[in-house]
Amino acid sequence: MSVRKVVKLGGSVWDTLHPDYMTEWKNWVEAGNELILLHGGGPRLSAYCESQQIKPVFQNGRRVTTEDVLTGATRVLAGEMQTEIVTALGRSGVNAVGLSGVDGQMLTGREIKDLGAVGEVEAVDASLIELLVQHHYVPVVTSILSGENGALNCNGDDCAIAVACALEADHFEMITDVPGIRVNGTFHETLTVNEMQQAIESGDIYGGMIPKTEALRSALSGGVALAIIRDGNNPTAPGTQLKEGHHERTTSHLWATSH
Repeated sequence: MSVRKVVKLGGSVWDTLHPDYMTEWKNWVEAGNELILLHGGGPRLSAYCESQQIKPVFQNGRRVTTEDVLTGATRVLAGEMQTEIVTALGRSGVNAVGLSGVDGQMLTGREIKDLGAVGEVEAVDASLIELLVQHHYVPVVTSILSGENGALNCNGDDCAIAVACALEADHFEMITDVPGIRVNGTFHETLTVNEMQQAIESGDIYGGMIPKTEALRSALSGGVALAIIRDGNNPTAPGTQLKEGHHERTTSHLWATSH
């Protein structure tokens, strides 16, 4: 039976991603399974803005996507970076297709007040992705949404979760720049949702790892059976798998789908 996997490739990882991941993904697809990649690109976008002397604007501590920043996001994320990923996959024998959320109105979003062209996912039309995976292509999706008044920039993790839940993915993986989730100074191969929550409340999980662990929990809550965070520099490392205490896969999802 075919297994469907959604992978979120962190923007900070791509430049140092271990090449064995390409082999792993090729073997995965050749075994008859389905693969969907979503990627970020925050560091590349920040570098673009700096090169263009685009001064960052913040509202209540959150970055505002001005018109200039949105132009950079479409050029860097949906252009330069996505082309690199699709090209690398092709060289590894994987037939990949680059997409953003505006293609086929795949990802539609609502603008977040006071943050400029920043949006959150409201609905996912999965029909284009379904069409591609049925014909053995690997969709490579970046986090640009279709908004009421134009394109919107979106958090890459949030986009990946929305797509994984809409596609009823069997596996959700986050490829990051850390070996896994550390609690009390030790990386854990498995954590339950309750253990994760207690570690956040106690301060044993902190900083940038909190949104990553919460992303895994959101994927489980949306019906994904397996959620794991892995090290982009070491594909043989076990990473950390997040589990429900007594997990039962649900068929109810937060995201609208179209098959």
